[in-house]
Amino acid sequence: MSSISGDDNAKGPQEELNEFWENLITKKPSKVTNIFPPSLYANLLPPQCEGGPSRGENAAESYETAARDCRARVRQIIRECHRTNEKFTDPEFDIESDLRVKNCIEGLMSWFDDPPPPKSRVSPGRLGEALDTLAESNLLASPTILANLATAVSILDVDDSSGHDGPGSVHRIDWIFDKPSFTVDSYSSSDVKQGANGDCWFLSAVATICSNPSLLDKICVAKDNDCQECGVYGFVFFRDGEWIWTVVDDNLYVRDQDFDAYGDDYDPTGAKERKYKRNNQTGSDALYFASCADQNETWLPLLEKAYAKAHGDYNAISGGISGEAVEDLTGGVTTKIKTNRILSKERLWEELKQVNKEFLFSASSPGSYGDDSDARQGLALSHAYSIIKAVDPQDQQGNEHRLVLIRNPWGQRANAGMGEWNGAWSDGSKEWSPYWLEKLDHRFGNDGLFWMSYDDLCKRFNLLDRTRLFDNEWTIVQRWASVSVAWVTGYLNIKFVVEIKKAGPTVFVLCQLDDRYFRGLEGKYRFDLHFVLQEENAPPGDHIVRARGAWFGNRSVSAEVTLQPGRYEVVPKIVADRDPDVPDVFEVVTKVADRNPQKLRQIGMNYDIANSKGIVQLSAEEKKKKAEKKKTTEEKKRKEKEEAEKEKAEFEAWKKEKREREEREKAEKENAAAADTAPAPKEEAAEDTTAPATQQPIKDEDVVKTEETPSDELPLGPKPSIATDDTPTDLPPSTPSPTAHYHPAPPHLARPPSAYGGSFASGPPSPTMGPPRPIYYAASNAESVAPPAAPPVHQGEKKWNAICVLGLRVYSQGPDVSIKLVKPKNAEEGALLDVDGAQAGATMA
Repeated sequence: MSSISGDDNAKGPQEELNEFWENLITKKPSKVTNIFPPSLYANLLPPQCEGGPSRGENAAESYETAARDCRARVRQIIRECHRTNEKFTDPEFDIESDLRVKNCIEGLMSWFDDPPPPKSRVSPGRLGEALDTLAESNLLASPTILANLATAVSILDVDDSSGHDGPGSVHRIDWIFDKPSFTVDSYSSSDVKQGANGDCWFLSAVATICSNPSLLDKICVAKDNDCQECGVYGFVFFRDGEWIWTVVDDNLYVRDQDFDAYGDDYDPTGAKERKYKRNNQTGSDALYFASCADQNETWLPLLEKAYAKAHGDYNAISGGISGEAVEDLTGGVTTKIKTNRILSKERLWEELKQVNKEFLFSASSPGSYGDDSDARQGLALSHAYSIIKAVDPQDQQGNEHRLVLIRNPWGQRANAGMGEWNGAWSDGSKEWSPYWLEKLDHRFGNDGLFWMSYDDLCKRFNLLDRTRLFDNEWTIVQRWASVSVAWVTGYLNIKFVVEIKKAGPTVFVLCQLDDRYFRGLEGKYRFDLHFVLQEENAPPGDHIVRARGAWFGNRSVSAEVTLQPGRYEVVPKIVADRDPDVPDVFEVVTKVADRNPQKLRQIGMNYDIANSKGIVQLSAEEKKKKAEKKKTTEEKKRKEKEEAEKEKAEFEAWKKEKREREEREKAEKENAAAADTAPAPKEEAAEDTTAPATQQPIKDEDVVKTEETPSDELPLGPKPSIATDDTPTDLPPSTPSPTAHYHPAPPHLARPPSAYGGSFASGPPSPTMGPPRPIYYAASNAESVAPPAAPPVHQGEKKWNAICVLGLRVYSQGPDVSIKLVKPKNAEEGALLDVDGAQAGATMA
């Protein structure tokens, strides 16, 4: 044969594609469920969820438990303060000792990212003086000199605002305020003023809640005179379906540094220091973060501090959706309404008129053209506003006007009047008359409050957050689970079966963990949630509700529907997105553990508490099945090991027998050759020794080696053999041509595999056999060469490993409601579902 094609060893397109998916997708997805060994703090973690159905509890029960525990902790702290005659200092969030470290301000990733190279110690002033000196001295031969522009930029690129970054000092409330009071004339949306943090979304939610002061009283559970005296306050927040509590001391960040920080200034009477403190470090205006409009009111900065502590730091609450903050402060359920998708504006208007009663509303301006440093018709872009009131009064002619009162959490206008609406019904617009000023009880002012029409609200804001509130008449039940999210999207065969025994309105909320509590440890994956609600065992497409979020990455998606008693199924769909640039949890932990262990302990604890929700405690029956499965698997492995050892022993025996046979055949050949070359007469022997050689010796490069093949068999394929020192290399029975070359085995001669996986002549395989030896044979064409080998396939790392901790909350006005998690029994049942009579796939919405 002149040539042999090498393409037979290459993989086909389908095989290559299959291998691509094998390398992309992890067969057994898993995630980090705890940063620290649970044994270090097992008593701090919540109890694991039991495997049976979850039963409902009154919506107020979780709140009452958290509020009671918070008040008890505050009373304990007050007793200790009186015993030691010291004000309370929060060891978990001590902003005074942390002022320079900034663990309470900056997030975990601040210590993961490598620090920037140090800047030049030369100030711009010193550089200018040096250049002036050189110019005036006429020392330079030429007025031009070579300069390093990069170094010049680094010197000139400085912050001109102040000599430090962040707050200048930390002081207690009684030091900052002349006559501090937690509230002055109760809570009001006009109190809210944003500070240096980007938490307008949170402050917008606070301003919205201020319209119902009783809601803020429920959040601030410990604030009486004893608390103010000892400097300790207690707050509760709603996190991942249940209420949590936290306490803080009364230290607050102040914008400016202390008088002594600027050096020793001669001030024998202290007049300069008193004047400096009065102008820069006194009252609400001196605070670095959020503050109240009244110069002696303190509730807002303390509430913001408690919210920041609960999330780990102030940076964690920078940027967000106001509806989510309303949920955190009320325990309600927020629905996001895209204003360009409103079906019935009449229905939405009726709901708006129920603001501060059944619902709370906030509005967000679009960010397509910039951030909140820019504006359109006065409204700051990408900014959250509070909806305070919605009314439909009549004018003097009896015409109805739909008007909405809105507030900017800044509490005032910025440059050029930015921050407040400047269109129809804005302060000073032509629509206002003495009749309307009295009718709406409105006064023009730079206070963040403004009116606009309902139509303009829907045009100028692209998102409304509507939060439904729940009182004691509602029952809540929730269930959590960890779910593997496939690369191909579709509805999962993991179901939540909900049993309702009383007809009425029911709210379903499918949610994921609030990763704001463990920023930096979110991992590479973001998830988008969808679900369908259907009757139990309903046919595909026959669903009651199909819910999806307003955009990708919603913390939760909800639906409200009136149901009859019965059993219903919530079938989730999760779409995952992987960001390869985001570091893995392992990378962050191992890097920050060395750089800032205290910060890692703080955020890592939040991570572990959250992810413990996805760990389900097995029932006795499930534990028994798991033990039996483990026993069966171990027995199977034991049998496989025994069979492998048996095959190996058989192979060793076969190899030994083969070696002995070959040695006997070799000895017989040597004996036969010795008999054939018996000594001849001396004359003939001498004649033979003088005769010239008539046969050239065979060189290794002139032959191709082959396996020894019985005479009644063709060389059908390579024999798997062990490359050992005692394995003989056999030559073909006939003498090859001197122009022989090496070639791989002809593919058309390959024999089907035997029961052992090798050739018929190879015997049983061995775990240590290695690659089979090739067949060697003489080539008929001296010029032919071995064909090139197939290109190696890149073995990429297994990349897709998405796990989502998923929860379902159900609110019902009936006391008897339960949730049961139903998982697939096997891989086939775990495949993607068809819920609409069409195949699930990556393009399903």
